[in-house]
Amino acid sequence: MNEFLVPSLCGRTYLYGRNAAASVSSRIVTALTMHIRPGVLSDALQEAAVRFPQIAVGLSVCDERYVFTTPEAKVPVFDALEQMPEDFSDSRLNGYLFRVSFHHKTIFFDFHRSIADEFGMISFVKAVLLRYLELSGFPVRTDGSVKLMSSEYFKAEGDDPMVRMDDVNASRPVWYMDAKAVVPEPVTVSMEQVVQVRIPLHKLKRDYSELGNVPVTYIAPFFSHAVHEMIAGEMEVGEYVVASVQVNLRPYYPSASLRPYHTPIFLAYNRNLTDYPYGTVLMSQKKLLEAQLKNDTLAYSAQRKIADIEKAYDVKGPMEEVDRNFDAVNEAMRKRSTYDICRIGNVILPDSMQRLVTEFYPVIPSGNRLFSVTVETFRGELCITVSGKRNTGSVCGRLVELLQENDIEAYVADGYEYTPLSFKK
Repeated sequence: MNEFLVPSLCGRTYLYGRNAAASVSSRIVTALTMHIRPGVLSDALQEAAVRFPQIAVGLSVCDERYVFTTPEAKVPVFDALEQMPEDFSDSRLNGYLFRVSFHHKTIFFDFHRSIADEFGMISFVKAVLLRYLELSGFPVRTDGSVKLMSSEYFKAEGDDPMVRMDDVNASRPVWYMDAKAVVPEPVTVSMEQVVQVRIPLHKLKRDYSELGNVPVTYIAPFFSHAVHEMIAGEMEVGEYVVASVQVNLRPYYPSASLRPYHTPIFLAYNRNLTDYPYGTVLMSQKKLLEAQLKNDTLAYSAQRKIADIEKAYDVKGPMEEVDRNFDAVNEAMRKRSTYDICRIGNVILPDSMQRLVTEFYPVIPSGNRLFSVTVETFRGELCITVSGKRNTGSVCGRLVELLQENDIEAYVADGYEYTPLSFKK
């Protein structure tokens, strides 16, 4: 069996467990300057399924454990205005663990988080867009940052990168914080409210020149403050608004793999911080973040995560027992933070593509968390995409107010609702 057909360590957290409220799928939204031609998009996806075999997989059960399979049918393309599959088990997906749909000039890529993380899936999406534009007759070309369909597939692209983390030096961060997080009960509805806030980087004041490079340091305190105001009445003495920051490990421990490769660190925001100037709050959050963003401290976090996953998975019992074990792991993780935030970084496309792609951003559903936030830079703007099931619009409105009060020009760019793909057993 090919190694990529065995679910990765991080991937298992999205496959096992019986909590239907947990988020198992993510979405990448792209928009072009022209209306989408579904036939051309289908052709590009068929080539992508060959070039990215670790992405073009389905799911089966072998010896009471999940394994990936290689579907033989074509990758389907759906009109987003028509009735689409809502669950990964839907036969209309032809066995694949992702769904591609379109509407006017927009393409939506929805994928099961067990096959790739947002960083890995972005590589896949870039390649599909490049090939789509080529097949559409546009003179686009890669600058080396986007994989060609004709390029060779390397085994390392399908390896499980988390395996190596067991063998690296690790140490507990000096400022390690297991703060008691306020964790509101999750809303059980499936519909996600998505709101996007944008900051034009060229309009930043000099004091915020780093915002485009280290956005989480700046955005997390503002967002935590807005969340604190919203749920202050639900908080008990000693509780914090805690952001779980999902860190992409590739810049620290390089890997060519597209498979899930991230670990959490935590930023706690206490109501007492509202009594201090924002600059003081910012410095405190920055020091806490930097203390955890070192190779050895990230390795410490990753090894804790690996140990929990292996303990839950490495049992001889039936799958139901594994599900129960992962329920406990996922619930413990949920209680460590109030919301998730993920720094995607700067999404860069070759110049020949850049002029044809107007939107490119990920949406990570909140699932059983209060909110899920992604932060990226694209076409000269910092894009903050917030997904939640309650008061998403109001918390984003307050975020914009706080940013503007601190001389950071921001505005609400878009808002809509959608239902993420589910994974029902």
